[in-house]
Amino acid sequence: MTAFQRKLTSRLLGLAILSILLLTFPGQLIAEEDAPQIVVLGFDGADPGLVQQYMDEGLLPNLKALKEEGTFSPLMPTNPPQTPVSWSSFATGLNPGRTEIFDFLYRVFGTYTPDFALATASKEIFLFGEKSGLIFAGILGIVLGLLILGVLRLVLGKWPVAAAAGAVVLLGVTFGLAGPIGALLPVETPVATNNRQGKPFWTSAAESGKKVKVVRVPVTFPAEQLPEGSKMISGLGVPDMRRRVGTPTFFTSDPNFTAGKNQFSLELTPLAARRGAVETRLIGPFNYPFHVYVLERERARWKAEGLSSADRKAREKELVARLNDADQPRQMTVPVRLDISDDSLRWELSGQSGELKVGDWSDWVDVDFPINWLIDSLRPLRGMGRFRLVALEPEVQLYFSPLNFHSGCRPPVDFSWPPEWAQEITAELGPFKTLGWAIDTWSYPSGVGGIDLFIEDLKFTVDAYAKIMERGLKDPDLDMFVQIFYFTDRAGHMFWHELDEGHPLYDPEKAAYYQKAMRDVYQKMDELVGRARELVDPDAIFLVVSDHGFSSFRRQININTWLYENGYLALSGRTGTRNLEQLFDRHVTGVTVYSGIDWSRTKAWAMGLGAVYVNVVGREPQGIVMPGEEYDALVRELKEGLEGAVDEATGLHPVYKVYTRDEMYGEYNEEKIADLRVANRRNYRVSWQDTLGGLSTEVFEDNDRTWSGDHCSLQPSEVKGIFFMNRKIQVDDPAILDIAPSILSTLGLEPEERLDGRVIW
Repeated sequence: MTAFQRKLTSRLLGLAILSILLLTFPGQLIAEEDAPQIVVLGFDGADPGLVQQYMDEGLLPNLKALKEEGTFSPLMPTNPPQTPVSWSSFATGLNPGRTEIFDFLYRVFGTYTPDFALATASKEIFLFGEKSGLIFAGILGIVLGLLILGVLRLVLGKWPVAAAAGAVVLLGVTFGLAGPIGALLPVETPVATNNRQGKPFWTSAAESGKKVKVVRVPVTFPAEQLPEGSKMISGLGVPDMRRRVGTPTFFTSDPNFTAGKNQFSLELTPLAARRGAVETRLIGPFNYPFHVYVLERERARWKAEGLSSADRKAREKELVARLNDADQPRQMTVPVRLDISDDSLRWELSGQSGELKVGDWSDWVDVDFPINWLIDSLRPLRGMGRFRLVALEPEVQLYFSPLNFHSGCRPPVDFSWPPEWAQEITAELGPFKTLGWAIDTWSYPSGVGGIDLFIEDLKFTVDAYAKIMERGLKDPDLDMFVQIFYFTDRAGHMFWHELDEGHPLYDPEKAAYYQKAMRDVYQKMDELVGRARELVDPDAIFLVVSDHGFSSFRRQININTWLYENGYLALSGRTGTRNLEQLFDRHVTGVTVYSGIDWSRTKAWAMGLGAVYVNVVGREPQGIVMPGEEYDALVRELKEGLEGAVDEATGLHPVYKVYTRDEMYGEYNEEKIADLRVANRRNYRVSWQDTLGGLSTEVFEDNDRTWSGDHCSLQPSEVKGIFFMNRKIQVDDPAILDIAPSILSTLGLEPEERLDGRVIW
């Protein structure tokens, strides 16, 4: 054999061995040795039409360069095209029927009650529950008893006397301090459960040994306990301190002020005077461990004992009085002092103070809610917020942002993993918003602060998260980085009425200002992309994606009103106006979210952003529709009726298509997924009252709110997202479902279950 033949044979043998190894251990070889760094930047709601327009105008040089280097394409969202729904599928590669995140809201199975789909709040026993005081007092008693025993044994030299004294101390301390120690410790503490099913691609990467950082991805609350070396800051789903999406406080001396048309919460706090020293309060969280849970436990005991309703009410009144006397009220508040002059306002809150001129923002203000000396010293309940002085004339208008859990202090439920990562970031970069819905979209529609407050808050929020991005990408050992920014979506909701001449609120005198503001938002996105590319490995796989695009929200359709007018929904009285506060606080206040619907004569009702539920016998509490033929016939009627409905004001069919669960997903959890989903055409969306199961006077009506752009109830193909990558892809129609399987394939990792997306690069 010649030298050439020996060399060729050796190489062929080597290739054969390598091929066998690749077929046998593909994941290990690729994931451990050859996998590139992967960076994904998400921009919620970034619209492909606007991106293309601004690229053509030369405003987005970094995105244009990314397109020329690799790929730019519209990205198909999930059905429905909603933020938590699409990002859940982005993370897992599973369709919404399998992630079980189908809407912002879902019907609690076995009831007619809506609840938030992203996470479920509950409680768990803390340490030893109601025995914690006795056990800790007993431990202290044993220690002191043994100490007394030893001392007396040395001094007196008599065991019986020493033992007796030690026993007395043990019993005295145990039973004397059990109550006081128990009063300092909660019996139950809050917990939350992420309702998203499926395994995120970053978890698989971290478990394979990759160093992963995940920042602000929706539906990641509570923070996932990733393997050592990998880290997470939760995104959409983290509540404010009041367990709400976000509740700003508005202090005003104007007795005639009323919040405008606003689908979210605003805490309106009247001021007693417009000048001089004014005492007021900032409303904080419900006191779950030391008031709410105490009442719940006692109510259950009283009911088990068979007490009458009158006796239970009397006992509850007594217990509430004792809790209030012990400084454990149902809802915590902190005092606020204001000193108001003609040209400035001075505030004092939680031991801090500052002075504001009109238009000024304060720095972050730490807000402590004292519980007791033990809790306050070990794990204080601390929030943070910012003041903005809106006006002094003709009346005082003072804004305070939603109470965020403090980014430098561990909260009752972790939004950071490991918990100290958020504290490290805060110590280095300063506080950052922890609230999932971080940018204030509540105040502008309520008539507070105007569009300027919204824009200022947006810029402040983005700048803080941009610093976190830079810090994360500078890690030399980083293998994967995923961060989602939300400001593009929030701007779409607030600015769209001045981008669309056909919107009822379009004002040509204001249009130029809003249009420039939107360009600024997309240029900020481009700036972030450029900065990230400067920091990552040159050979990294780099993606920029959005979960959906946008449409003008000119007209609204109330599905429940249509169901009522067509005989599918019956009323027993006035339904009233629904609001999210009822839903947020119902577990504490006992307020019923639904009222006025006669379920014994209702075949179907709508809830959420296009979901329709059938009142099925054996599934709903008062079901009247039999499964099988009757159910199928009703579904056909609803599909035909809604798809054929015409808005006489426009002559259009607002419903693009009515989907069944089987049409959308095939595989689903019947307890979570609605029977039908109504998908709208562009310029239409489900009405405000429909989202919480309410009715309007008209089926179709104008949307006269500044929340003027939307996507949530539209046909997915009408509001595609964006997809940029510094590589060419293999398909012309990428979908958000394709990202997780493609990343796993790049890493050589096999998914634990069948995925619904494709490998596209």
